[in-house]
Amino acid sequence: MLLYYGLAPTYAQPLKKYGRRTVGGRERLHWVEHIRAAAAAPTRDDPAVLPPAVRGQLPLFPVRRMLSVDICRRILQRPLAGYADVVEHTAAFATETGISKPMQRKLHEMLRLALAVRDADDLVDELVLNDIPNYVRSVRAILLRAGMLRTWEEPPEPQGRIQPLPARPPRRPPRPRRRATPRSCEHCGCWFSAASLVVCMPCAAFAGLERTRLEASMGRCERCRRASLPLADGRCRGCRTHVATHGRAAEPQSWTQLWFGPPLHVRVHGRRRDNDRPASARNPVSEYLAVPGQQTLFEMRRDWRAVAKLGQQDLPALTDSAEQLLADLDSAIKEQRWTEVPATKTRRTLRILMSWLGADAPVLESDIQALVETRHKVSGRRVTQFLEARGLLTPDPEFRRDTHQMRLEEELGALPQTIAQELRAWIKVVRDEGTWEHAGRSYRSIFRYFHVLKPIIQGWIADGVKSLREIDRADIETAIASRKGTPARYIHIVLRNVFRALRQERVIFRDPTRGLVFAGIKTIPPSVPSDRLAGILSHAKDDFQRFVMVLVCVHALSGTDIRRLLLTDLDLSRERLVVRRHGKRHIIYLDELTYHCASAWIRERHRRWPATTNPHLLINRWTAVDTAHPVIGTNTFSTVFRPTGLAMPTLRQDRIFDEAFDVEDPLHLMRLFGIAAHTAMRYINAAHPERTAKLPR
Repeated sequence: MLLYYGLAPTYAQPLKKYGRRTVGGRERLHWVEHIRAAAAAPTRDDPAVLPPAVRGQLPLFPVRRMLSVDICRRILQRPLAGYADVVEHTAAFATETGISKPMQRKLHEMLRLALAVRDADDLVDELVLNDIPNYVRSVRAILLRAGMLRTWEEPPEPQGRIQPLPARPPRRPPRPRRRATPRSCEHCGCWFSAASLVVCMPCAAFAGLERTRLEASMGRCERCRRASLPLADGRCRGCRTHVATHGRAAEPQSWTQLWFGPPLHVRVHGRRRDNDRPASARNPVSEYLAVPGQQTLFEMRRDWRAVAKLGQQDLPALTDSAEQLLADLDSAIKEQRWTEVPATKTRRTLRILMSWLGADAPVLESDIQALVETRHKVSGRRVTQFLEARGLLTPDPEFRRDTHQMRLEEELGALPQTIAQELRAWIKVVRDEGTWEHAGRSYRSIFRYFHVLKPIIQGWIADGVKSLREIDRADIETAIASRKGTPARYIHIVLRNVFRALRQERVIFRDPTRGLVFAGIKTIPPSVPSDRLAGILSHAKDDFQRFVMVLVCVHALSGTDIRRLLLTDLDLSRERLVVRRHGKRHIIYLDELTYHCASAWIRERHRRWPATTNPHLLINRWTAVDTAHPVIGTNTFSTVFRPTGLAMPTLRQDRIFDEAFDVEDPLHLMRLFGIAAHTAMRYINAAHPERTAKLPR
């Protein structure tokens, strides 16, 4: 119905309401009561109202809660720990004070509010009572009877002789209390919470300290150029703190770090500034403990330089869970029999992390890497694996990438942009990410190809080549002719692989390696004099080196075969060793020397690492405790054969060559050493050249 100002339509009639009834002599409408009842109907447990607090989480700014009876009615069915005990104490309190039943129900509502807004522990902070709308004194008395109230600690009284106070003037009426609000310090610019202060407490203490001891005065800072600040040695407190935290490299800068609250403890010229503490309180529990479920306000990487020079006695105290975690690490070190140096570095790293972050929440892998980059004599890899095995690590994908992939990206970044893009297209094809389907290679294999390709690319760049489209057949032949033998063969294989991939992806118009044939390499395997082979096992220092020498010099195993041997491949009861090669197996029947060396190594392996889970037959002190179960590195074999003066491939080829002199059957070489047919024929032809000589016509 429309109503016009000053006009009343004669045909307007009142709206008919159904369900009229008379209550107390007054006629009321039933639909009005229905709407009011529906509006007043509470939600028994609304999760959006007073969500549970996270244990140990500190508020960024103190803000009062707006509590009311309506909020209490929306959480009537929420289970609250300790509420049943509070109801019993309310009944006892009602008996002593004589309050009525309706009053008890109202107290129950206020108590429910107090229990709902408390922290994640079992006590209610006394400051919470200021937010309760009604019956604060009664609620406080009931919580005290139940032992569920954390009272506000009064400041301690001064010790020593108390001087008599002078006569005070007549007391003035109390001023209204001002609420603490967040504000910025006028001296250092940090954000803090106060009611009437304009500078933070460390700046106020700095001004009084420097005026009395260093005879400083108010003036303009030499670094930030701000005026009317208390100075010491020509600089304000904010600049001195910033330079002391970030090092001498921050001196030419004119800006300072933004601090939240009072700045951290820093040392300036050997003296502790800002918030000096007595010696008895230097090692409390860290206030930066990681809280489970707490989200980050800013995605920033921690800077551990401030704690890089602290000793063990200067670190914060450990929590109970952190001490238990360090005890677990000590048990793992004792059980797996770590050596002294890795054990000391790992325990020091975990001690620093647990002192500042605690063991209640997972540790970021980026924090561990940042600590390792900042401080010496720490170990990040073993700590990462130890925490990951216990579910206390948040992995970072940046540190989980393949090392060869990161090295490839670094190498490509140093090349011209056009050539780098073309090589990235080649890598995609080799990784089976291109247009055509391929077998797919690992980044380790691709990096080996790039190691052969890099000097050729650098030579082309020096000649003024800006793209691989400029390369023709003559450039390919020149690159191959720069080497001889096997290196030249490798260059031909790599260049053919690169340009075929670029042609498939249509990066280049024509493949310059198409139809280019490289002649086969026919070289005679080297032969080692007998006097150099005599006493070669005497150079072995332990059972590990002796076993490796026997596998190479007797059974002609390659480094790849030895590194991939599993513990289950060695069967001493049947006196045999299984070598797995690309889907096929080669069985070695152990002779007496190999059997004794293998059994001695097995006993040594079990004595040193009885609890290791690495399945490989040959392990060292690093791979034994690594949860990723890697194989031993190739540098290990260089260390084993360096005292002999001979290379490992040379000894292996000499063993096959010596066997080819005794027998003229290539099938015998294939069964004994598990080599291919063309390889066996190459050794037979080298040992017996008369068999391949052409008869005269």
